[in-house]
Parts: sequence; C-alpha cells; structure tokens
Amino acid sequence: MRFLLLLIPLLFTALPASAQLVVPLTTPDGRVGCTQGKTGIGRPPDWRAVADPDGPDGWALVESEPDPTDQRFPLCISEQASGRDFDATLRFKPISGSRDQVAGFMFRAQSANDYYVVRANARDNSVRLYRMDKGKRSQLGMKEAPVTLGQWHSLRVIAVNDRIEVALDGKPLFGVNDRTLVQAGPVGVWSQGDSVTHYGSLLIGPPPPPAPAAPR
Repeated sequence: MRFLLLLIPLLFTALPASAQLVVPLTTPDGRVGCTQGKTGIGRPPDWRAVADPDGPDGWALVESEPDPTDQRFPLCISEQASGRDFDATLRFKPISGSRDQVAGFMFRAQSANDYYVVRANARDNSVRLYRMDKGKRSQLGMKEAPVTLGQWHSLRVIAVNDRIEVALDGKPLFGVNDRTLVQAGPVGVWSQGDSVTHYGSLLIGPPPPPAPAAPR
C-alpha cells in the first residue's frame, strides 16, 4: 500500500525557531484527521477518534482493530505535514494489548514500506528507533525508559540531515546518525499488532539552532 505525498507540504524551515504547528490527528467534530495505511500483514487498520478529555478538543486517535498478528504495523499519515528537518513532540497514552503495547511516531515517509519510526513500548519499557526499508525493520538505536500503561507520555524527535535525537518525557535518550533516508517526507503515527494506544497532540516545527561553538 502506498500513499500520495503532499501537494502543498508544510515548510518548517520557513517558520521561526520557536514556532510549532499542530498536526491534526483528529478533527474538532470527532473524525480521523490522517490517512490510514499499514506495513506488513494482518487485518486492515481501523483508526478511530475516541473521546478523551485530555486529547485535543476532547478526542484522541486510536487504532482499534485487535489483531495480534506478528509483523502488523498500522499507520496513519498526516496530510498536512511533510519535512526532512524538524523538532516534533507526540503525546500518547498506552492503554492495553495482549501481545503489544506500543506507540510510534513515523517520519520522512516515502511509502507505507519506507520510513523511520520511533517506537515506545510499555511491555518492556524501551524506546527504539527503526528504519523501515521495503517493509523490513532494522534497529538503529535503543534505550530502556519507563513507559506506563494508562499514563500520558511525550515522545520528542529532532531530525536534522542524517542526525536523529530521541527523548521521552523531557529526558534525552539517544542519538544516532543514519544516511539511508535523508529525503523529506510526511509524518504520522504508527502502531503494532493489537496495541491500544491513545494519540493526543502532535506538534512539529523547525529544529532548534545548533549550540554555539565553545570558545578556544
């Protein structure tokens, strides 16, 4: 399954460094605000807007198909945000899952089989960065971190050229360099198997300016 890239992508670099844009995952009237798709096998995804008082306008996005099939990765791509270099923060709340309990933020997507994804897992308390290439995952980075069911978390990803930095709940976790995908592409949310996770706000803007060089 492939999706169309944006006709009019948001140009993050045209914004001031302090500006952040709200990427709508749900609409104010309770509809899904992104394009559904899937990597891998298993049942088709079923993304829905569900009532949540802590979500934007009282809604959260959730993938509601309880299919624990291995190698099933539902995704929902924003049709209003595309870029290469950015600073993004996703709020999420893992709810349940018999096999998987994950949340994911995907970016620089070229198709439903070609992108990066940062995955937070409440089952093993870890955050991992994967490169999805032709539908196959390869792990680029990993760090143990507490991910609690029923609790809102914030996942931050800063991407600049071949550098990707990941933080959870305000704590930096790891950074990696990878040059296999340095093209701009849409962002979105990502799930796995039978994970039930509420996705709240997604904020995205230009990356922070580089730190000044230390005086010699």
